[in-house]
Amino acid sequence: MQQRARTEEAKDQRRQALLAAALDAFFERGFSATRMEDIAARAGVSKGALYLYFVSKEALFAALVDVYAMPNVERVETAAAAAPNAKEAIAAFTLLAPRLVRTTAVPKIMKILIADAPTFPEIVNEYRRKVVERSLSVIEDILARAQATGEFNIENPQLTARLVIAPMILSAIWHVTFERHDPVAKVDLESLFALHGKMLLRALAPVRAAS
Repeated sequence: MQQRARTEEAKDQRRQALLAAALDAFFERGFSATRMEDIAARAGVSKGALYLYFVSKEALFAALVDVYAMPNVERVETAAAAAPNAKEAIAAFTLLAPRLVRTTAVPKIMKILIADAPTFPEIVNEYRRKVVERSLSVIEDILARAQATGEFNIENPQLTARLVIAPMILSAIWHVTFERHDPVAKVDLESLFALHGKMLLRALAPVRAAS
């Protein structure tokens, strides 16, 4: 077992190691089946040391969301804020989406939530409020402004936002369910989201009156 972390830097490193161990344990065994001692053993610390940082599995998962998921929401918000119009915002999203699927913990967290949603609905609902709805609201705002300016023709920005984000959710689930077991199942996400962006722009283009 590791010695007790004494400096602030060492404590932060220990906390990050515990979160990484929790993420992998929840992903592999499920939130319900994972015990605090399982996480401690994976991180190479005592269960008592783990409780010094996190009082429960629920607290651990909440920290996972804050550390691994919330920065990605902020990336979406930053990309949207930097785009001069809705067309450019969609282009930014289609560039960002493959990275979110391939290089972040988002797919693992989604798998954990889906597997244990019936058992821990309060955790799922908290994730929905903090991550999913916040991300959707960014896209909804972009689409609503585009509708108001005439840039896009949108009947329902709220529902359309779900169509915009749907391929990323499917790709995340596909990534952790199929690709990790069979390289043949790997999808070219860059091409997929480039195509998705083109289809969105065609579908949302304002209807031009015949001359």
